[in-house]
Amino acid sequence: MPVGHLTLEQVRSVLLAATTPPPLAGGRPWRFRCTPEAIELYADPVPVAWDAGSGHRDQLLDCGAALLNLRLAIRAQGCYPDVRLLPDAGRPELLAVVRPHGRDPAAPVDQRLADAVSLRRSNRAPFTPATVDPSVQRELRRAAEIERAWLATVSPAQQPQLREILRRAWQDDQAMPGSEARLSDLDVEPDRLLVVIGSLNDVPLSRLQAGQALQRVLLTATAAGLSASFLPQVVAPMTLRRELRQLLGGGLWPQIMLRLGHGAPVHQGARADLEDVVTSDERPFRAVASRLDRVPPRAPR
Repeated sequence: MPVGHLTLEQVRSVLLAATTPPPLAGGRPWRFRCTPEAIELYADPVPVAWDAGSGHRDQLLDCGAALLNLRLAIRAQGCYPDVRLLPDAGRPELLAVVRPHGRDPAAPVDQRLADAVSLRRSNRAPFTPATVDPSVQRELRRAAEIERAWLATVSPAQQPQLREILRRAWQDDQAMPGSEARLSDLDVEPDRLLVVIGSLNDVPLSRLQAGQALQRVLLTATAAGLSASFLPQVVAPMTLRRELRQLLGGGLWPQIMLRLGHGAPVHQGARADLEDVVTSDERPFRAVASRLDRVPPRAPR
């Protein structure tokens, strides 16, 4: 359905962009609901007592990444996305309401990032020895700050302690399926750019903002010709997160760690059908719940 100043085809285009980021833990962690005035972003699943404050960090990061894509896609259509985060305290599953207003041409940087949405991949293969230019590193840091998050770089002097943190994270996680493939995450080579996206607080709003920062950093890296891979297990257990926080100086709560560099092209994976994750006033969430249950989850990124 048309939404705000977006036509039907424009709504479909921006929702395709929003559902492009592959989730951290597989599945489809978000749903979108269209009304005549706005596109609403929900966490999925939506249980009655959903608690955004406990154990849903990855989901909030995923939803934040989708929200950033949605914002950029709306700007690319020449509209301004008026965003309200966590607008209803009584419905914590409602993460954002985005109203496309007026006519507002996209700035060149927003258009460049919107063009990078379809190109961004997660690359777990080894990177080349080429280093990331300092000017690009500054651009990545600025990208996180735009979304009210911060990007901290793990220095070579900090990498031995990081190796130990990663080793314990892998040992704690090795009983899980596919964990043997994560052993390569321990190979933190010198001169590789390792960054942590963090927030001053560790609350749902901060995590949602960090997810938007994560996606802006990834799209900025893609536009600069870089590849990225995730090291999510190092920020999963609270004890390891605290250790990583102290390693970085104690000022930020780490939300996600990335390895950035130059790598070979990666094939694009499958993504969700809009009919499975988008609803409207005429087709509420209940109408699609049974189909969602039958859709196999995506592989982790």
